[in-house]
Amino acid sequence: MKRIPVLVLAVLLASLGARAGERRLVEGIVVRVNDRILTTADIRERANEQAAETGRTLTPEQYTELIQHAADEMCMLERAEELKLEVSSDELNSAIRTIREQNHTPDDAAFEAQLRNMGMTVEALRARVHDSILVNRLLHREVGDLPITEEELRQRFEREKEQFTIGERVHLEHIVYSVGPEKGDEQAELAAARRLVAAVRSGGEFKTLVQQEVDTGRATGGDLGTVLTTDMRAEVRDAVAKLKPGGVSDPFMSSAGVHVVRLVERIPPTLKPFGDVEEALREREFEERSQAKFTNVVSEVKKRYVVEIHPELMTGSR
Repeated sequence: MKRIPVLVLAVLLASLGARAGERRLVEGIVVRVNDRILTTADIRERANEQAAETGRTLTPEQYTELIQHAADEMCMLERAEELKLEVSSDELNSAIRTIREQNHTPDDAAFEAQLRNMGMTVEALRARVHDSILVNRLLHREVGDLPITEEELRQRFEREKEQFTIGERVHLEHIVYSVGPEKGDEQAELAAARRLVAAVRSGGEFKTLVQQEVDTGRATGGDLGTVLTTDMRAEVRDAVAKLKPGGVSDPFMSSAGVHVVRLVERIPPTLKPFGDVEEALREREFEERSQAKFTNVVSEVKKRYVVEIHPELMTGSR
């Protein structure tokens, strides 16, 4: 089955509407596309599902965006029905299996439980996936394939190099002397750290000296591996800033105690190879092109449909 654009799927959780006869008309109608409607209850349901997925309550701006996307998708669904597009049971079952696999659910019970946690049933999911496939099929019919050449991806790679650059990294070794609650503990540990630094700067092996302190139980430490400079705590970053490879810092304090770090290697910013990011570039390009085509198709069908949107009905009902 051809990949479904993210915009169209909306992570398979954005509703694509339903027939007017299937809704309780006591609710305010937020979106109408011909005979298809979404009520205030429908919008709240979809907002709750999105919040359950992201872990964050929707902002007013996100509510407005959700309503607009729902209206656009309902237009597409109406057009798909006009063209008598269909989805087979095999296609639908295959799509549901894919969703299960992507969510690592081992059996039906686990899958149903996962959906319940999001306020959804299997039947509701099947209906939405069915509609999503229809919308995707319509988009493909209206705009055809969206071929993306390697040359186009390489041009994008050149334009967006900063996004694919790994920042400066450093390979560090360290030691930490924990500071006890007694008066004078901090000064004692600082003195121990200074003796270690002096020994290293006189030709001692940092790793060996650290291990000796660790073995006595006085400190912890070892190889920190390679870390991004931007990921380091401010006090560590400052201590490392002026070091050259092989250099050892002066002792410095943190909430964990007294530290000393040794810079093993400094790795300058590095651009990821094109091959490592080609698929990510393709996904991004495909999504942008799909969104542009989606917008064009929706604009055309809106000219022929009765489309009403009333986001103001959601005020105070969230």
